[in-house]
Amino acid sequence: MSRPAVHVIGEALIDVVVRADGVERVRPGGSPANVAVGLARLGVPADLLCRIGADAYGDLLRAHLEQAGVGLPDSGSPAPARTSTAVATLGADGSASYRFDIDWDPGTIAVPTARILHTGSLATVLEPGATAVANALSAADPATLVSVDPNVRPTVGVPQVEVRSRTERLAGRAHLLKMSDEDLDWLYPGAAPEEVAARMHELGVRLFVVTLGAQGCFLSTSEWSCRIPAEAATLVDTIGAGDAFMSGLLYAVIADDGDQTVRTGVLQREQVENWAHTAQRSAALTLGRDGAEPPLLAELHARELVSQSAGEAVNSRRPSSRPVRPEGSSLTGAEL
Repeated sequence: MSRPAVHVIGEALIDVVVRADGVERVRPGGSPANVAVGLARLGVPADLLCRIGADAYGDLLRAHLEQAGVGLPDSGSPAPARTSTAVATLGADGSASYRFDIDWDPGTIAVPTARILHTGSLATVLEPGATAVANALSAADPATLVSVDPNVRPTVGVPQVEVRSRTERLAGRAHLLKMSDEDLDWLYPGAAPEEVAARMHELGVRLFVVTLGAQGCFLSTSEWSCRIPAEAATLVDTIGAGDAFMSGLLYAVIADDGDQTVRTGVLQREQVENWAHTAQRSAALTLGRDGAEPPLLAELHARELVSQSAGEAVNSRRPSSRPVRPEGSSLTGAEL
């Protein structure tokens, strides 16, 4: 296929993972890169506009992205002197804290035609690239669904008030916006998801999602809101789980031909809950793995079968146009 179904803009970097016992491991990462990989593994044509250095870490990143099937369009800007890194330190409970060394200067961003344009994390707050990202979202085709995941990183050093201001400006351009409960707590201390949802909808967001860890997730449109329980998961670490939720959600939207439904804001609760269950299964599979390893389509399908056979609630099951396709299938050019 000559064009991507999803065009992702943002950082690709190397995670230096320091386990609780002090052992270090080097892994490809970066929230936007993880989302692009997750989509590609689920059979969705995706590309990633990022910056990768001409060094050993850059070689590792390129191999990882290309193996997953992620397209890497030429940004037209010179490659950085070195590939960006994030040191992720794992606690005894598997949670991760980060510190970053990142270069984000993509130059002027030309946005190709795609069904979905997605961005988030450091790319939306670090200059000079953050302004270029905001301009790209403003220039997106009106028929393109714009998706944003702030994936806030307090340790990067950008003040909270500035991050919140930038997030709200992006919300004014986004149809779909997803936060974690940690994002919400840092950006809007003491506010409930329902309160932040009202603000997001006021800014123009059609579908607002908050992941709540073991408590599931919160879904909101201007007409209704609800919470759905989490999928059971064996926790190895949390790295990449939120990104796997995001890629699973975007996959489910596209597979259900829901991108224009989200863009127009006419959203039925059962349909959105189905998408969210797919996203939570994607995240649960990633939680049980070491590092950011989103699932393949066959793994997601198998997880759905396990959930249904265990007696999952009727309203979590798919309609006839269900997002999870039969094992081994992928999205065709005609569908995209």
